[in-house]
Amino acid sequence: MTNETKQLRDQAEKGRMLYRSGNATMEEAKELVMPYINHFNNRSKELAKKFNQRPKLISFKSFCR
Repeated sequence: MTNETKQLRDQAEKGRMLYRSGNATMEEAKELVMPYINHFNNRSKELAKKFNQRPKLISFKSFCR
């Protein structure tokens, strides 16, 4: 995991925690979480193409569960 990915993951975890505790609205949490989700989905697509598989994509709702 690269340093950039770790930083995005930490930011996403913070956004999820704020959303779950009710301290942030869905829109505020999405601003923190979506950069990580987009990065994850792009990487998943790259690896799936490389190994001829289907990508495992995540959404905001599935990440916040």
